[in-house]
Amino acid sequence: MRAIRVAVTAIACVAAVACFEEPVREHLHLTLIGDLGVVVTTVQDVAGPEVAESNPQLAARLDERRAAIERGWDRWRPLYDELRPVVERTTLEKVDGVARRALYSAAVTDFDSVARMLASQGLDAILDHEPIDDHSSEHELRLYPVGSPPATLNERAEVERRLDEWAVTVADYLADAAALYEHFERRPDRAVPCLSHLFGYGPDPAPLDKGEEELVARLKDRIQAVAGVLQVDSGEAYTLNELSRLAFDPFPARLTVAVRGTPVEVEGFVEGDGFLERPAVDLWRALASLEGRWLSPDLVTAMIAPVPEDRQPEPVPEDFATIARRWTEAPTPSEVAAALRAELIPPELHRVRWRSTAAEIADLEGGDPRSVLDAALADLPP
Repeated sequence: MRAIRVAVTAIACVAAVACFEEPVREHLHLTLIGDLGVVVTTVQDVAGPEVAESNPQLAARLDERRAAIERGWDRWRPLYDELRPVVERTTLEKVDGVARRALYSAAVTDFDSVARMLASQGLDAILDHEPIDDHSSEHELRLYPVGSPPATLNERAEVERRLDEWAVTVADYLADAAALYEHFERRPDRAVPCLSHLFGYGPDPAPLDKGEEELVARLKDRIQAVAGVLQVDSGEAYTLNELSRLAFDPFPARLTVAVRGTPVEVEGFVEGDGFLERPAVDLWRALASLEGRWLSPDLVTAMIAPVPEDRQPEPVPEDFATIARRWTEAPTPSEVAAALRAELIPPELHRVRWRSTAAEIADLEGGDPRSVLDAALADLPP
């Protein structure tokens, strides 16, 4: 366990959220099977009551979400009822009698019903098909954000205010990270020892001199402060990163897409292992998008992500020390705030065009739709 993560984890646990994993996570996944159908899967993960023992506001939010899932009152359940699926599956997982995870999955042959589902949640969706010959076809999915983000005016104003405050924190971090990189420029032999102390793991690091100790300690504090956007503050129910999605994204849930066939054109999506992902529109993603403008590589997003502890990044000091470093004069907080806001505008289009053959797609009508559902769930992105 890295020292920086230990320190921030301790703070996060005191703040009633474990590590950097958000207390409520929603994930919609589409498996597109040519012109034959779609498997729509939604996963909702809710943190256990132990993460909110000292935070009544967060506890109330989690209790409400768990109750909605258990009773079928959450926002996704009615949408699945309207899909008219060929086959569907619902799984509710409980730990010590407490709902922690709900999974809805449905195989449908009518994309129009899926498009209506997406439109009700902030995305227009168009799916086109074009035969190439008797054995293959091309398909294209296009997604457009529509409507307004779900945050209230008061929530939006709160996010704007806190964004300006966070920009000061980010500017301070960028200044100290640049100071560390300047030190490496003068003393490249000190990169691995300093990074080992900063990351809190690696080869037995050589002792740091007093100046290095002060710089690394100050940078750790800066990184912890930046990571605060991923933590629920005492007396709050949401992380600032969650609130930023509600304030800026018409579709503030994770969205991934898998296609049966070979992608030939991709626009707007980020490519994963066998799937495409619509990038989040939130502060953490905005920060990651700024890498290279004032600093590269970025230490914060290289070390921390809003994911479970077992999926946190693990940069290797020796490898990280070999990455080419670039930095400029540290920006002002107002420059950081303006850059973050520019990255909080959802792209106008997400598009994937792919080619499939008859052998690559399963027939929902003629085959066993349960096997189609099983296959889609087996490939669900982590």
